[in-house]
Amino acid sequence: MLQRSLKVGRLLGNVSLRWRMLIETSVLVALVAAGTLLFGVVGTIMMGVIAVIAVVILSLRLTAQFTKLTEDIIRATSIDRSHRLDPTGPAELARLARAVNRLVDRVALDIFADTAERIRLATILDSMREGVVVVDDQGVIESANPTSGEMLGSLGEVEPGMQLSSLTNHPDVIGVVAESIATQQPTSAEIELFDNQRTLMAMSTPFPHPDTPDGVTVRALLLLTDLTHIRRLDTTRREFVSNASHELRTPLAGIRASAETLQHGAIDDPEVRASFLKMIEEDVERMDRLIAEMLELSRLESGESLLKFGIVEPKSLVDEAIKQFSTIAKESELELRSDLATDLPLVSVDADKIDHVFTNLLSNAVKWTPTGGTITIKGWIDDGTVWFSIADTGQGIEPEHLPHIFERFFKTDPARSQPGNGLGLSIARHIVDAHGGVISATSTSGEGSEFVFTVQSAGS
Repeated sequence: MLQRSLKVGRLLGNVSLRWRMLIETSVLVALVAAGTLLFGVVGTIMMGVIAVIAVVILSLRLTAQFTKLTEDIIRATSIDRSHRLDPTGPAELARLARAVNRLVDRVALDIFADTAERIRLATILDSMREGVVVVDDQGVIESANPTSGEMLGSLGEVEPGMQLSSLTNHPDVIGVVAESIATQQPTSAEIELFDNQRTLMAMSTPFPHPDTPDGVTVRALLLLTDLTHIRRLDTTRREFVSNASHELRTPLAGIRASAETLQHGAIDDPEVRASFLKMIEEDVERMDRLIAEMLELSRLESGESLLKFGIVEPKSLVDEAIKQFSTIAKESELELRSDLATDLPLVSVDADKIDHVFTNLLSNAVKWTPTGGTITIKGWIDDGTVWFSIADTGQGIEPEHLPHIFERFFKTDPARSQPGNGLGLSIARHIVDAHGGVISATSTSGEGSEFVFTVQSAGS
């Protein structure tokens, strides 16, 4: 009898709980009634005991199904998001399981979409050249990209929950954020950071927190733009105009003085006239050279000076340079010599441009090397790169001047009394850069200087 009752329970596994309870109750009542009719009081007692046992077993089985469903819901919603409920058992539990599965699937899709969006936004922020920081009204950082920490000179990694003051203690940066939140208006300021020598444009824009009622503003988006390069270019432009004006003013003053002297009667004296006309001619040539070099430097910096590459033997470049300066070196009682390695390969260069580099470097060496000195041109190969050096035994360059010698219009004499306009080394650097090489200088004050530059071999 007990097995028959349990068998009925198993057969009704997927039936609605309402019908299942009605059928199981009817079966148990029928069993007790049959026992009474067949065996009397004894049969009633026996069938009652069997019915109680069947009820307990069926209840435990139903309780187990509810318990398993509950555990599956907990697992699917908090522990294992990939777990799904088994839609079997009584109809009510099966419907509940299917509903929970659909809900978990929908939540999983939303989480996946949200995660993908977060990753996309994080990737965009991490790749931005501008610094981006989100700060609440308590100065707590909600998010910040790595660029912001780099710009502000943060020593450690910036993480949400940190105070803005741990990212930067610059009062102007903190003040921009505080003012934008207080006034409910975008606020910007150009800020000088003396610790890392940067100039930043800080713009703070307030916006409401989505969880705040009535749209109360409690956050600000801080956007940092690095203006350092722009400000340096602006400074360089002003210095260029100032230096160019200075260099042009000197020959112009000489031409004006010569012309005024001639106007005041000197033109009637043939010898004096010839002398002043020669001075005018020299000043005009000086201006012409300056303008030509300024135009060449401008073309090199803008990339408009196209190189005409050809395969050249290094020895021919050095021999041509020595040929140009042999007479000047002899007149100055200087020894000009070359020391080239015998295994130098052919090089791929613009011969005229590289000759310009040799000319500028040798011109400086001759100018700063006293009588009896030596100027040596060396050449060697290292790892497929051909190296040239021009070393002299001149007065050398002071250590404080060495980092600036390749800058435009830079001269080591503050009075700018020495000949030249300070553009030669800057042009040489740009020519070498255009060839994919590097140029550098070393010097010991009172002992001489050495300039080294590289070009690529024809086979590399």
